[in-house]
Amino acid sequence: MSDRTPLVSICCLTYNHEQFIRQCLDGFLMQQTSFPFEILIHDDASTDHTEAILREYEKRYPDIVFPLYETQNKYQQGYGGRMDIEFNYKRARGKYIAYCEGDDYWTDPNKLQRQVDFMEAHPDYSVCFHRCQHLNTYTGALSGDYCGRYFAHGEEAVDISLDMFFERWITQPLTMVFRRSNFTPQWQKQYKHYRDMHEIYHLLTVGKGRLFSFVGGVYRYHAGGVNSMISNGKYCETSYTIDREFYQVNRTPLAERNYLNTLSSCITYYAQHDKKKAVRMTWEHLLTSHDLHAAAKFALFIIKQRKCQQLHSPNK
Repeated sequence: MSDRTPLVSICCLTYNHEQFIRQCLDGFLMQQTSFPFEILIHDDASTDHTEAILREYEKRYPDIVFPLYETQNKYQQGYGGRMDIEFNYKRARGKYIAYCEGDDYWTDPNKLQRQVDFMEAHPDYSVCFHRCQHLNTYTGALSGDYCGRYFAHGEEAVDISLDMFFERWITQPLTMVFRRSNFTPQWQKQYKHYRDMHEIYHLLTVGKGRLFSFVGGVYRYHAGGVNSMISNGKYCETSYTIDREFYQVNRTPLAERNYLNTLSSCITYYAQHDKKKAVRMTWEHLLTSHDLHAAAKFALFIIKQRKCQQLHSPNK
């Protein structure tokens, strides 16, 4: 592989993943392909044994595994969702980019070949995905994703529209392969809170998307994950911040609908936990949607929740 340009650049972010990184790397290295690939890893100044494990793989596979070791944590410096762009994508040589974080892993040795074969045969597609399982690290329980309804009649694959993407989070980034020529690094500069959703959205605006029915990897839930096990309150706060900014940048009907759906979910949560936030978000919903009926329903729900809390208060 050393004298051939890789067709695929596998990009991986890791931080304190000593329990998981071997399984992740082995999932990359087991890929059976007719083309060369490279593995680009960004270690964000891990404080456990992640770096030592990476150096072991780097020594064993010097023509494939290319880690980048930080001495200071870039996530804490505010890079956030831009880290892969800054530290992996910019050094990628492949025509395609595949993505998987260090705490997730691939399970199908043919996943890259299947996805790249499709992309090579269909130049009008920007990105493709497959299904995955979700693993709860604490219970060991494996569960399915949210894509089953798309394959109710035995379909092998379906096209992904922007409508479908905004309807529900379809799959996890670990399943994604996209065409590097369709990716524009300047996309990130529009956002303070750039995330996977922005990347996928913009890829779907410049080309088609495809979702395959095969299960090719595992998304791991654990306390150390950036987003995998956060509280409902934190989830509401994060979703609100991201989707509000996304709507402000992209004044499209889809972006508006996505923002209104997030506001609705947050109002429902905050009506039970933070009345002031619920009221403020109800006002934002009204200003955005101009829907007086919806605002009245939210207001009545907030009042009802307030009365229930007073009724069950131990001081009453």
